[in-house]
Amino acid sequence: MKKHLILSMLALSAFSIQADGVNLACAPYQPLCINCPEFQTLFPVEELTDDPESLDIEADQSEIISNETYHFSGNVELKSDSHFLAADDLEVSTSDNSTLAQGNVRFQDNTYLITGDLLSAKKENGELIAKATNANYQNFSVGPGGANGYTETISKTPTSVFLTDATYSLCPINKNDWLIDADSIELNLERNRGFAKNAILEFYGLPIFYLPRYSWVLEGRGSGFLTPSYNSYTETSQTKRSYSLRVPYYFNIAPDRDLILALTHMTSRGFIYEGKYRQLIAPRITEEKEDSLFELETRYLFDDKITNLNRWLIDTSIELDISEKTHLSAQYYRVSDAKYFEEVARTNTNVKTLKSNLELNYDNPSTNLEAAILTEDEQVVNAGTPVYTRALEGSISKTFNADNKLPIQVDVVSTKFDHDTPGKESGVRTHANLGVTRILSSKFPIITTRANVDSTYYRLDNSDNINRTIVGTGVDFTFPFQSQGNLYGSQVNHTLTPKISYNYRAKEIQGNIPIFDSTDKYDDIITFGDLTSGERYTGLDRITNANDFTLSIESSQRDVNALDDDKDLLNMKIAQSYYTDDEVVSDTANTNYETRRSYSDIAASIDVAISNLTLGTAVQFDPDQSSIVKRTNSLSYILNPRKFVSMSVSDNAVKEDKGQKIAKFYAAYPLNDSMHLFGGLDRTTSTGVTNAETTGIAYESCCWALRLAHFKDYNGAGGYNYSTGVELVLMGLGSTSSPLRDRIEEKIPDYHVNLRYKP
Repeated sequence: MKKHLILSMLALSAFSIQADGVNLACAPYQPLCINCPEFQTLFPVEELTDDPESLDIEADQSEIISNETYHFSGNVELKSDSHFLAADDLEVSTSDNSTLAQGNVRFQDNTYLITGDLLSAKKENGELIAKATNANYQNFSVGPGGANGYTETISKTPTSVFLTDATYSLCPINKNDWLIDADSIELNLERNRGFAKNAILEFYGLPIFYLPRYSWVLEGRGSGFLTPSYNSYTETSQTKRSYSLRVPYYFNIAPDRDLILALTHMTSRGFIYEGKYRQLIAPRITEEKEDSLFELETRYLFDDKITNLNRWLIDTSIELDISEKTHLSAQYYRVSDAKYFEEVARTNTNVKTLKSNLELNYDNPSTNLEAAILTEDEQVVNAGTPVYTRALEGSISKTFNADNKLPIQVDVVSTKFDHDTPGKESGVRTHANLGVTRILSSKFPIITTRANVDSTYYRLDNSDNINRTIVGTGVDFTFPFQSQGNLYGSQVNHTLTPKISYNYRAKEIQGNIPIFDSTDKYDDIITFGDLTSGERYTGLDRITNANDFTLSIESSQRDVNALDDDKDLLNMKIAQSYYTDDEVVSDTANTNYETRRSYSDIAASIDVAISNLTLGTAVQFDPDQSSIVKRTNSLSYILNPRKFVSMSVSDNAVKEDKGQKIAKFYAAYPLNDSMHLFGGLDRTTSTGVTNAETTGIAYESCCWALRLAHFKDYNGAGGYNYSTGVELVLMGLGSTSSPLRDRIEEKIPDYHVNLRYKP
């Protein structure tokens, strides 16, 4: 059975259709293609004339056979505005606009090169028709990746190419790793389709598949089979290996819509039927917005052999710009049961919940007005636990005097929270904020003052209603120093920004308020941004009391020609807060305050970007212990986006009582220009649990690729799920939308399965 599955996968991979997946072509605009040989043509391309009335002929000898027939011999070359022709012997008839060339024939028009023993050409109704025998041909107009091969006869018109007893390949002319050998091949340029009769696919000279009739797309998208994916895996309840084969078929319905239907056979569970429909509803209204798109994906497994249940997935979404200011976003995402991803899809096993939502947004920058309505629901999957959801939320935000020195912002948001766990508190939270910002000085030093009033009302289902009003104010003193210099051989703009911030926020008892969406930023590692934000908690259920000062310094050294998205060559930050109150609002249920020191830990970070190398370190330093209590380190080196060497390493130590130390490692290493290894490791070192492990190897030729990947995933119950996937892609015939590609990129963030360089 295993051999049959592998054979079927290879066969269907060979006869796949170019769609929206991997494109192995090295496009002309791409400056470099490591695994492609230098682009070669059958013979040097000639420059045609610009004059449509011109016909230039050069030859060693010439004679006039009749009034309208001419004969040329010896190194004959003919050049016009539509074609070039060279041969040992050439006969031209002006009466019927025909040409007959013999011996070492070389023919060129705007798209094709042809060499052969004999070629005849004739102009009919202004169109050139050429026919050659025992010929080699090449479509040189698309650069590397153009069709080429050998044929007994070739007939070419401006709209079609017909070949008999021919071969066809999209590999370079000197590197035909795969080719199609057929009795006849028609390349219909108007319909953008190729048609072959009695076609045999040969891979490295070995015949691997035969089709009596075959059709494919010459360029761009087209309907047909996509590359199948093959996986082996082991069920948790079994010891014998199981296998799955997914065969997708792509329907290019129209330029603005398409459909993928797929059939997956899992030997342990049965057949899965899958469909994914996409439609472009409307193009983007402005450059800042995205296209309006509708997507619908469904999967169904009838009568699972192991559970005897029907297993399914549905994921539908719509992104629609109703107007320049109004946007609708909706998604419905559900599976049949919590173990669907672990047992059936065998991917997304780290997802805790699936979110469904409906949101309508209004944004008017000219009036500084924003409004939104949102409703959402979540389904717990894998090892997740129920969480609060926003059953209904409405919000509005308006800024007055936005262009003046005294902008006033008003925000109101009302949310109804629900929870699937019986006994969990629920209700409606309405929060209003009035904030004023005043720039007292825009010169050195920059002085900014602020004040706000927060009022929150809780209408709870099973408890008394709660009101909370908190007043806050603050002032920032910023001292920016700017200069220019050199760093790593580059001219840089250096900005040193010391800052003193004072924050005051009234102390309010909040232990009786339920926690719907608040989390403590300090649970992980205290960062520079956490301290300088002035707020310890996310969400609105806890608002930190404050009567404190924060001192911070940021040093930024940036290339003078850097773009907005470019990183600083060197960035250093350090901050510490000093408290006048030894109590802080607690996020522990039914607890009002926690004690704290009169100062925070010190948060510091340093980030370095040198060419392809980036280094980053963030630390939390405890002054009492004179030691670093938490840290996060990262390292990445990306050589290029196709054949690259990259590593990302992080070691994050969090609260001792949680005992979480996580190490992540990702890497890809090229063995040569065509073959590379890739891998990823996500491990909780404090418990010894490997959350995810990925290893694989890829071979990427100029016109085909093969990928093999092995996955190990923690199932949350003390065990692991194992699976292995393999995929073969042929340029132009094999494009892919398989889960293997998505899964590799999910497990290894710095790795890109797309096999071509991006400009």
